[in-house]
Amino acid sequence: MYAFVTVSDMKRLAIIVDLESGETKLTIKVRPEFVDASVTERAPCRPFGITWSRSELFIANNRQLLVFDRHFNYKGMLREQLQVNVHQLAYYVEHVWAVSPWTNSLIGVSPNSNVNPVEFDLLSSTIRPYIERNATVTSDKWHFNSLLWADGFLYVAAHAFGPFSFINQYDATTFELVNVLRNAGHSIHGLASHNGELFWISTKTNEIRSDSGHRRLLLRPGFGRGFAMTDDYFIIATSTLRPRSERHKGDSWIDIVDRRDGTILNSVCLPNSGSVNDLRLLDMYDYSHRIDPLWEKVTD
Repeated sequence: MYAFVTVSDMKRLAIIVDLESGETKLTIKVRPEFVDASVTERAPCRPFGITWSRSELFIANNRQLLVFDRHFNYKGMLREQLQVNVHQLAYYVEHVWAVSPWTNSLIGVSPNSNVNPVEFDLLSSTIRPYIERNATVTSDKWHFNSLLWADGFLYVAAHAFGPFSFINQYDATTFELVNVLRNAGHSIHGLASHNGELFWISTKTNEIRSDSGHRRLLLRPGFGRGFAMTDDYFIIATSTLRPRSERHKGDSWIDIVDRRDGTILNSVCLPNSGSVNDLRLLDMYDYSHRIDPLWEKVTD
């Protein structure tokens, strides 16, 4: 089982990790053009969300949407500028959708240059053309950070700065808000859906939770962000707790957790990685991504 992981050490954009052996199989290094000196509120290079289409892989890095081919060769960046502090990505209906906490919206960008970008306002449930602008942290109302399309719905998780995290559920076709799952935990991250049950990480309480009442205490302390789920496993990235200014330092871990009893079946340490920002599985179907694996079959 292989994971594609975005890290914060300012030297590497992302790594591919063999979750069985613990080996790093590939490293994507930070290029000079990935560092934006105009970003002052966050790290000038902050790779976060990961997703892919049938032909390309995408990584969010503040205002940049970086494009790679399916062999991880860098192709360039899309012309549209996103926002500082963009979080998770998901590819859906020919668009790369980016969660933008500072605009309280999803920004949808098409790799097809003939298709104009759009923006989904998460507060008013409206779609409009995306207008590039410089949002600020003071406009971040609920700190939306994660998204998932599943079974005809769009789910968006709100960290909400504390103990009242919630998850909005929208109709995937009309974008109408159909439900709000309240009291979802504390400072939540990540979403996964399997057999009609929705799962996520309650980061501050160090739990996996679900909308059917599932609560599983995670055995590793730290900052849980980076979530994947298969039929048998939860895959959880946990980073050392540090103040924001020091999140490019320290170690992180990826734990493979048995979904049946919560035991840790294997752990991989990522030394000097800084905080893990996001994680996707490359070779297994991931219920937190709901997209066919990038690698249909792994070969040596």
